[in-house]
Amino acid sequence: MKANLLLIAATLILAFSACNKVSEEIKRDVIIRPDSISFSIPPMTVNGDSIVIDNLPTTVNIADSIQRLGGESFSVNDITDARLSNFSIDQVLSKNDTINRRTNLSSISYIKANLNNGTKRDSLAKVINNSSQDAFTTKLVLSNAIDNALLKTYLSNGALRYTLIIKPRKSTIDTIKAKIAASYTLTLRK
Repeated sequence: MKANLLLIAATLILAFSACNKVSEEIKRDVIIRPDSISFSIPPMTVNGDSIVIDNLPTTVNIADSIQRLGGESFSVNDITDARLSNFSIDQVLSKNDTINRRTNLSSISYIKANLNNGTKRDSLAKVINNSSQDAFTTKLVLSNAIDNALLKTYLSNGALRYTLIIKPRKSTIDTIKAKIAASYTLTLRK
């Protein structure tokens, strides 16, 4: 009986000491969606150079978004993984715009989107337009082209800016008004 009581006491002491050594890990995924960014693609010439639209600023504060979506206990330092969830370009048509078969996103051969922070630039996403040149296309979805660890570095530093490189596949006479929609999935861990 005495041996059983000693065994129970020893088990309880070990259990309580083990509980003190266990740390609770909190993990959460949050989706950050910066506001859409409007821009204009000037008239393009097929035999001309690629069009570069530089320094399109994002309007999201990553640190504030993490605290708002992930809770007060998380910060930028808690990002363990970052993924590009979506990057698309949509043509903006007003009510007064007529459908112009010559000036729409089907006029573009490819688009590359780069991230830059003022000192460094890396490829973020790209799309090669495989639709028919005669199609009427108002949306292009770009594929991820950046390593998650590198994206994490950009997001941790904040102040993201995009650069678009656009190669035309047919000439246009009008400006194309468009907007960028992006979202990032961040894994936060404490």
